[in-house]
Amino acid sequence: MKVVVIGINHAGTSAIRTLLSINPNAEVVAFDRNNNISFLGCGIALTVSGVVQNTNDLFYSNPQELESMGAKVFMNTDVIEIDRKNKVVTVKDLETEETRTESYDKLIYAAGSWPIDLHFKNQELKNIEICKLYQHALKLIEKAKDESIKKVVVVGCGYIGVELVEAYTQSGKQVTLIDVLPRVLGTYYDKNFTDKLEENMKAEGVRLCLNQKVSEFVDDGNGNVCKVITDKEEIEADLVILCIGFKPNGELLPNLKKSGNGAIIVNRKAQSSDPNIYAIGDCAAVFDAATKQYRNIALATNAVKLGIVAASQICGLENVVIPNIVGTNAICVFGLKFASTGVTEDVAARFGLKVKTCEYSDNDRPEWMNTVEKVQVKLVYEEETMRLVGAQILSFGDANHTEWIFSLALAIQLGLNLFQIAFTDVYFLPHLNKPFNFVLSSILKALGMKYIK
Repeated sequence: MKVVVIGINHAGTSAIRTLLSINPNAEVVAFDRNNNISFLGCGIALTVSGVVQNTNDLFYSNPQELESMGAKVFMNTDVIEIDRKNKVVTVKDLETEETRTESYDKLIYAAGSWPIDLHFKNQELKNIEICKLYQHALKLIEKAKDESIKKVVVVGCGYIGVELVEAYTQSGKQVTLIDVLPRVLGTYYDKNFTDKLEENMKAEGVRLCLNQKVSEFVDDGNGNVCKVITDKEEIEADLVILCIGFKPNGELLPNLKKSGNGAIIVNRKAQSSDPNIYAIGDCAAVFDAATKQYRNIALATNAVKLGIVAASQICGLENVVIPNIVGTNAICVFGLKFASTGVTEDVAARFGLKVKTCEYSDNDRPEWMNTVEKVQVKLVYEEETMRLVGAQILSFGDANHTEWIFSLALAIQLGLNLFQIAFTDVYFLPHLNKPFNFVLSSILKALGMKYIK
């Protein structure tokens, strides 16, 4: 069987490694328009801030490794057409401009995503950057070291935007964050959680321009950006970084079943509506256990798992499936550690879920242990069934308690309600937690157990 892989970043690399590990004799041909693979974009901000000293450390694979396993790898090669009827792809060598075709028995489509482009006026000016690839990382690192760049504007208050805001703040820049949304990280956390983050950001000198819409950029007369114009004000800028979000790259497969944002809907086997095509990574939409809808949740963790599933299915391991996802994520910024899974109260409402919530704050250990850290948790659950559909954890101080999110993610994936979760068999050790820790106490509070302080 011949397998063609389109896209060789996290999802594609995972698929190729898995497929050739199971079946070393498989014929695998892979294409990518980039000149590198497996770059961990989550390390871009860490490199800008100086935590990561060598960008080469952010790669965990390379074309040579995949070729040593038996794959034929073609970098700097763009796939320009997919003929599903004849099971043929047409590719273009970006260096020679030559085109050719490649047949397949099974196709693994891992084309990923690309930053959303809102086509702002004067967006072509110098020092207006995006953040996605290794090449972008090198530019952003260079500009962090450039002493002539003093004022940095980040457009977009999602994870990448907030991480870059912290990184450039730590680099000594004056940083402004702009977004049309009223709160930072509003897709992942509800107001009490984001309020604390915004408070810490302001304390570090970050200027928050929320509820503002960017309209254009201003030329300094030499082709460089000098101002950002919004619907409310003008903001000076020596560097602008656009972190507005990402759009799935699904254009090569126009007639497959897709989600609202154009991601390719796949079943638990990672198969698209064409059984010979598997879609994995940022271009795929998987069944979300929280909302019970197919959603495009672009996370490297989902990409790697989908790659494993697709490769295993092609190799005949039919019991390797991905039944659902819930979008578990985390971020550590401005002295705070956040984790969330499922949906927030606000997002649940957008999906038409009738929910109730419970928020609970506590110290992580008995107070007589002398040193304690504060933890905050919020649960989102269906009003009628009490099925858990979302959770958020905020861990203060030096301790890290966000990993409890894993258990809550599993509970959402399994469709458990609060009664089923309440008596999870956990240990008690004064050095580490309380008899009823912050998660179980929040559940007891939601169930009306008044004796919990």
